[in-house]
Amino acid sequence: MSTVINTNLASLYAQNNLSNAQNNLANSVQRLSSGLRINSAKDDAAGLAISQFMQNQINGVNQSRRNLNDATNLIQTADTSMGTIQDMLLRIKTLTTQGYDGSLSASQRTQIVDEINELNTEINATAARTKFNRNNLISSTVSATTNATNIIDTSTYGAVNSVSANTMALGTFTLTGASGTLTASSIITSTYAGVVTSTTYSQTLSLTGYTAAAGGVQTINFDQIGLAINVTLTSGASATNLSVGLNNKTITTTGGTVPDLYFQGGSDTSTPNMVVYDAINMRTDTTSGGFQAMNDLGGQINLLNSYTTSTAQTTWANAFSTMGTFVDAALDVVSEQRSNMGALQNRISYINQNLEAYSTNLQSSRSAITDTDFAAETAKLTKGQIMQQAATAMLAQANQMPNIVLSLLK
Repeated sequence: MSTVINTNLASLYAQNNLSNAQNNLANSVQRLSSGLRINSAKDDAAGLAISQFMQNQINGVNQSRRNLNDATNLIQTADTSMGTIQDMLLRIKTLTTQGYDGSLSASQRTQIVDEINELNTEINATAARTKFNRNNLISSTVSATTNATNIIDTSTYGAVNSVSANTMALGTFTLTGASGTLTASSIITSTYAGVVTSTTYSQTLSLTGYTAAAGGVQTINFDQIGLAINVTLTSGASATNLSVGLNNKTITTTGGTVPDLYFQGGSDTSTPNMVVYDAINMRTDTTSGGFQAMNDLGGQINLLNSYTTSTAQTTWANAFSTMGTFVDAALDVVSEQRSNMGALQNRISYINQNLEAYSTNLQSSRSAITDTDFAAETAKLTKGQIMQQAATAMLAQANQMPNIVLSLLK
């Protein structure tokens, strides 16, 4: 190396080494103070990308666990109400059996029906009030659709604007009109334990109160069978003509499917990660989307309400016998749905256990990439401090080296 004054290479080397030592020391201080090995992309670009993807998965999994906790609470809410409904159905079964007691008078049978009505009302009320965050759990309904608009001569009688129906009225109804009255009737079959039961649903209404002078849409409401016809009468028509216009007409109704509630049980929305609660309708008041067994029970209760003290004992007996069968079917439906809910809760419990382990393992892997290893980093800090001191000392020595030139000038 030449002996020069203007360029002190030894000092430059010492400065570079001191700068590196200070940078390394600063990195160690930053990592130890933040607890993170990666504080910016320059620290480990690939590691940052990998760790962020892992964090994305961790966030999804942790939120999924909270989702499933909500699902568990939701199902428990539904199951509790279903248990109450089951208890009421068991009481109705007892009353139905009691009603088949031949020693009872007709008035005593109507008193039995009074209690059945109260229980039936509470079954529907329990189903309606069972909600979770405003979501109906066991009273989810759908609309029934019909093919019955414009089924009469609008110029002579009026226009059938729409027909509304509930699920008791799912089937084909025949209208019979005569002398200002209108009857809607249908034979609806259901199967329980392999036995097919046919039930006649029929109701007759007087149309004397329906006049074109009243104006607007008027509703012919067959409330006992869950069928309503909305009509606008043509000017000049009377109720009698409307009966004639609807005579021998048929109305066919069909129902839809109640909506389901979905819960994401993983970091993405792929099919295996989705948990579904099947919203149901346990009401017996024949709202759309209900179970046939519940609708049959509600219809049979309505039939009992039409009986009086003058109704023949055999008619009462047949009605109670049929209702007993419907109660059995309704209890089976409730038990099956509660079983499904219990199975779903058990499944969610296992999913949560798996997600907890999954989240823990992901966080462990991410920690290995992003978190500071304090044992290793403190060793680096100590080394950095020593290297900084050594580089500073050598810089001082290097800065004194040009002084040797002065001895050559003497």
